Amino acid sequence: MSTPLKRNVIQQLSLTYRAMMLAFDAQVGHPLPRWRIILALAERGTCSQKFLAEHCRLDPASLTRQLQSMEALGWLTRATDPNDNRLTNVTLTEAGMAVHDEATPRRQAFFDETLEGMTPDEIATLESALTHLEAQFKSVASRAKAGASQAADGKTVGGDGAHGAEGVDGVDRERREAKKRARGEVGGTAAELTPAPAPTRKRTPRNPA
Repeated sequence: MSTPLKRNVIQQLSLTYRAMMLAFDAQVGHPLPRWRIILALAERGTCSQKFLAEHCRLDPASLTRQLQSMEALGWLTRATDPNDNRLTNVTLTEAGMAVHDEATPRRQAFFDETLEGMTPDEIATLESALTHLEAQFKSVASRAKAGASQAADGKTVGGDGAHGAEGVDGVDRERREAKKRARGEVGGTAAELTPAPAPTRKRTPRNPA
C-alpha cells in the first residue's frame, strides 16, 4: 500500500471519529464519555472510580470532571468504599437512572441511522478492520514507550548508553593516569624517575715521557 493512501486512511479515521462524537452528542443528548459512565453504572450498579476510568477508557482527571458535573446535576453520588478508604464508589441516583432510560432509545436510533445502508457482512468486515487497527495502535504505542524507557535508562546509567558508568569511569581514569605520567607522578616521584647521571671515571694522569 502506498504511503499517501496509508496517510489518508489515518487522517480519515480522525475525521470520522470527530464526526461520530458530534453526531452521538446531537442524537443521544450526552457526550460519549458521559454516556459511557451512565451506561456502566446502570448496567453494573455501584462502581469504583478506578474501575470506571479503566472501563470507560478515561484518564482519571477527565473522569473526575465528568463525575463532579453529574453529581452537581443530582445524577449520581460518591462515597468512600467502606472496605477500602483508598477507593471512591459511584452510584446512580433515581434521577440518573431516569436519564439512562430516557436516552437509551435515542442511542439505539443512532446505531441504526449511522449504519443504515450497510449489509451485515460489511458491518462485520468494518468491525474486524477497526479491531485490527486498535491492536496495531496499541502495539506501536507499547514499542515506542519501551524504546523511550531503554534510552532513558542508558543515559541514566551510562551517560553514553554504550560503556555504562564503568566504561565512563574507566575512560576518565585513563585520562588522569596519562596526565600523571606526563607530570612524572606515576610509578614514583619525579626525582626517582629522573635517570641518574653516569658515573664519572677518574682519569689517571699519564707519566711524562
